[in-house]
Amino acid sequence: MLTLAFDTTSSTLSTALLLDKKILTKNTIHESGKQSELLITEIEKILKKNKIWYQDLDLIATSNGPGSFTGTRIGLTAARTLKLSTNLPLILINSCEAVAFKHRERFGEIFVLLDAGMNEFFGAKFFIENGVTKTVLESQLIRHEDLSEFLPKEKFFLCGSGKNLINAKNFQCEIAEKDDEIEADLIGLLALEKFYAGWISENLNPVYLRAPRITERKK
Repeated sequence: MLTLAFDTTSSTLSTALLLDKKILTKNTIHESGKQSELLITEIEKILKKNKIWYQDLDLIATSNGPGSFTGTRIGLTAARTLKLSTNLPLILINSCEAVAFKHRERFGEIFVLLDAGMNEFFGAKFFIENGVTKTVLESQLIRHEDLSEFLPKEKFFLCGSGKNLINAKNFQCEIAEKDDEIEADLIGLLALEKFYAGWISENLNPVYLRAPRITERKK
């Protein structure tokens, strides 16, 4: 089972090719705003490196947000185009779930906070048992001043790019030590897990949660 996975929802561009659960190739580019320019180039670079082409793939996986408005749109547009041109199954992964999945060796509740900019976060809650990640609270946009209403009063585990933007002293939280970038290989592994469970994305819409920032033209 050959899976092509990629993520453009954050400031990085992550691409990966997996053979079943084995990661054949994984690339990450830390250049914000370059997703549109580099995504297809990076995908084809991976395919050529492994001496295959689009028709050799079995599954496409990407994230549908929440994240950067432009980045999410770029990745989803590419995924839809590939699906139409190849007729391959497509699985979309929530960005928060992709981060929670990185900690699938744990047991119990996990809270994810992604930095949304403008003093806001994308947040979600999951429960992990036997390596399976289950959504408890769907991703939502949270203002910094409302975190105390979203996060529990008792001790909890926190991960995601927003974890270091809160004052941990105000919460009884265990903060993840791992780097919590949204990585394409994890998106691919999670998508494969869902695919084998008989799940295919029918709703191909993005999870934006917040409208794009539009600057009013000066008169």
